[in-house]
Amino acid sequence: MNRPSQFYSFLAPQFRAFLELRKRLGYTDHSTLSCAKQLDHYLCFRGIATITGIDEALVVNWIHAVPASAGTKNKKLGFVRELFRHLMRQDLAHANPAARIPMLKARPHRKPYIYSLWEIRCILEEAGKLKARFPDRLLGWSLQTMILLIYACGLRLGEALKLRIQDVDFEEKTLALWNTKFHKERIVPFSSEVGEKLSAYLALRESRRPQDGSDVPFFGWDGIRHSKSIVHRYFRELLVRCGLSKPTGPGPRLHDLRHTFATHRLYKWYQEGKDPLNRLPWLTTYMGHVNIENTQVYLTIAQELLREGDRRFQDRFEDLAEKAAGRVVRNQS
Repeated sequence: MNRPSQFYSFLAPQFRAFLELRKRLGYTDHSTLSCAKQLDHYLCFRGIATITGIDEALVVNWIHAVPASAGTKNKKLGFVRELFRHLMRQDLAHANPAARIPMLKARPHRKPYIYSLWEIRCILEEAGKLKARFPDRLLGWSLQTMILLIYACGLRLGEALKLRIQDVDFEEKTLALWNTKFHKERIVPFSSEVGEKLSAYLALRESRRPQDGSDVPFFGWDGIRHSKSIVHRYFRELLVRCGLSKPTGPGPRLHDLRHTFATHRLYKWYQEGKDPLNRLPWLTTYMGHVNIENTQVYLTIAQELLREGDRRFQDRFEDLAEKAAGRVVRNQS
């Protein structure tokens, strides 16, 4: 049972109402809740007891009160803007103190890394080697099967970890994903090959660690699902072993497997002569995006892959083609 969020300032009822409204609209509000609590504590600290006490200067001071990245400060600024739009609609405020405050220049969004099929194969092979390193645990089998599922079905890591045994329908070959990002639910089909891998993993797991009932995590240990931190830790190790990343510092991410799924799917439609633009609504629904704009970014990535593939082909075979054309001309003369 979820406990109500604790707020202590004069805006406590408004904070709760605002968060509840966003929840009904489908937002997963971890960062919004954090901003609300921070602002609530700041209002108490400054002794602000009326809405007129929240002016532009106070908002600026709150945003910069704690050292943080530009992105974090922009989130705080965006929170105040949205909160006061809500309050103004409720006639609880007459002006928005954050309306004129400019956003800070933040780092650009990280460009997705698109894995090649060879790289995915290498990652899966290295995951398989964990089986020998941890023979008494299911870590190697779980990680290998989870990586395959995330790539094959374009799942988020959280969706894979929340998956229960009863959510996998082997007859219909579908996954039932509940309470995903933005509180969306969806049914995701999978191929026969993926079904065979899932079935083999489940059979092995039941033989090693039998579980009571089907309402237990598909990827877990003694009824407890694997943590994100453990999965990320070993996935980074797999990338290092494949030469795709260094032990520390930036590198490809597990979430990039989801980006790779979408890009490879569009790339395949290009190869099949189908119009990917007409298929975007299908992909948007399949991946659980809120709107089609979130999916359109993959069109650009897929087109870049096509251009890069064409460039590599020309670089490799242009000399051969010129020599072959020269031989044809000589033979005809």
